[in-house]
Amino acid sequence: MKVAVILTCFNRKEKTNRCLENLFDQMLPENTELQVFLCDDASSDGTSEMLEKNFPQVMKVKGNGSLFWNGGMNLAWEKAKESDQFDFFIWLNDDTYLYPSAILTMFEQYYELERPGIIVGACQDPATGDFSFGGTNYDGMVVPNGRPQEVKLINGNIVLVSAEIDQKLNGLSPDFTHYFGDYDYGLRAQAAGFPCYSTEKYIATCEINSIPYWGDSKLSFSKRWFLFHSVKGMAAKEYFYFLRIHEGIFVSLKKIISAYLRVLFPDLFLTIKRIF
Repeated sequence: MKVAVILTCFNRKEKTNRCLENLFDQMLPENTELQVFLCDDASSDGTSEMLEKNFPQVMKVKGNGSLFWNGGMNLAWEKAKESDQFDFFIWLNDDTYLYPSAILTMFEQYYELERPGIIVGACQDPATGDFSFGGTNYDGMVVPNGRPQEVKLINGNIVLVSAEIDQKLNGLSPDFTHYFGDYDYGLRAQAAGFPCYSTEKYIATCEINSIPYWGDSKLSFSKRWFLFHSVKGMAAKEYFYFLRIHEGIFVSLKKIISAYLRVLFPDLFLTIKRIF
């Protein structure tokens, strides 16, 4: 069985190093051949030199410095597909640190499915032990409970995708830059008849990202506006596109208006929300 692991990185040398160390210490199913494809998106902190020294077996792809998560992952994924025929692909974020049996657990759960599906790994915050990333539904996070749970949305921290599924979906959508590509992929998979499941237990750690909230009334209007439209903030244009294709024009318009009201008048928005 041939498995390609897909990563992208930018100026997180220590995290990337630790992530790869954990990856190459993994317990794997029998007769599994693992090949790693990593896009270094023009890091300037010595990442490239570290990779050459510590992980010469990794297939490296150079980015132009503006690919972000979605673009970097797609570039590495394209390299993998050009290089060989793989049975499975694993997405892995370089700030996600796998437990020793993480990949084995994902494959065991995959082969228990009644029909092909996507397996998303549940991650916990290393400090608190609480859920940080994995599968979610529209009403919140899906915390592991010892059995597979079907989920609606997937975070791209650690995800197992079969070649059979990706032949239908053909990679992450180029319409997204940093966020929403993983959500979009999971929803497209479900629309094509492939369900998504969270792992039965936590299989990795990943810290929760601390990004200022674009709807925080304590921030200035200019800061809220910037965060709302920034690629690594809310990415409003891509968010609206995501809503339109997955939730329809009427729901998307309602959410667009609500989001702009929150940016413009955060305190008034919350007051009205509490009333109604």
